[in-house]
Amino acid sequence: MIERYVSAQEFRRLLSALLVVVIFICIFALFAFLVVPGMRNANQPLSGPAVSPPQGESGWLDLTDYPAAKGYTVAPLDPAAVMSPTSELLAAGKTLFSQNCAACHGPAGQGDGPAAKGLNPPPRNLGQGEGWKNGFQIGGIWKTLQEGTKGSSMVAYEFLPKRDRMALVHYVRFLGPFDHGPEDPGTIAALEKTLATKGQVVPARIPVSQAMARLAQESATVPVLPAAATIPVARWPMVDPDRAARALASVPGWQHDTERFAHAIIAGLPANGFAPGVACLDVSQWQDFQALLRQGVNRGSQLIPGAGHLGGTEQKNQGDSK
Repeated sequence: MIERYVSAQEFRRLLSALLVVVIFICIFALFAFLVVPGMRNANQPLSGPAVSPPQGESGWLDLTDYPAAKGYTVAPLDPAAVMSPTSELLAAGKTLFSQNCAACHGPAGQGDGPAAKGLNPPPRNLGQGEGWKNGFQIGGIWKTLQEGTKGSSMVAYEFLPKRDRMALVHYVRFLGPFDHGPEDPGTIAALEKTLATKGQVVPARIPVSQAMARLAQESATVPVLPAAATIPVARWPMVDPDRAARALASVPGWQHDTERFAHAIIAGLPANGFAPGVACLDVSQWQDFQALLRQGVNRGSQLIPGAGHLGGTEQKNQGDSK
């Protein structure tokens, strides 16, 4: 059909031209996908100095696996002790700034941290006195740390203790060599009232996994130990069968290992429900005591001690005493 419009030679020339165009398009596509991205990355400016990440505790990203910590008491805060930029507060503020702020504001507070490139608006240059939304006085910086700045990447740092926040306030002011002007007496008085505390008791904490393990241990079936019944307490080395049963439930193999059985009981005296005098038993008495408890556990009911010489005297069972 095409031969009616072009000759064979012209048709071959058209095919050759079309092939050249296709090859050129392929080369251009390869150049765009392979060469151009590398050139763009090569022209990017070098990143700023590395900033140490926040020094959190191990497991801090997973609150359910937060490491165990003992409880402690936070001493009352005297506002007068933190309102002035002492050398101690400035040193603490510098450490806190490097851990929490330098990633965006930069090590010297000039707004040139590694994370600043993708932020809009960019982080504030703390060395300049223009554009502070809440002001650069002590009260204004405290408000920024307390509430954050809406419409920006500046988040609130109210989770920091008040003393730490005041240390940051003083260090941020230290980074700005400009004149900060006089403080408003009313603002200072209100801030001192906010800072005044009566102390705080921080409770101990354990990971969720450890708490679940303890709950499982507490809810585990415990053996039924024989009760003293009519046997005199002085001749029965157990004063609280319930506590003693729970103590033995946490000692695997106590029924078959006399040494482990005796060591576990002595180590937990007297909170484990056994009488302190049990520590004076000799080897044969420990064996009798172990056999007696094992017999009671196997029967699953309260048992009056039978033959034996616990406490150095022989005990008769209830049937023999009748």
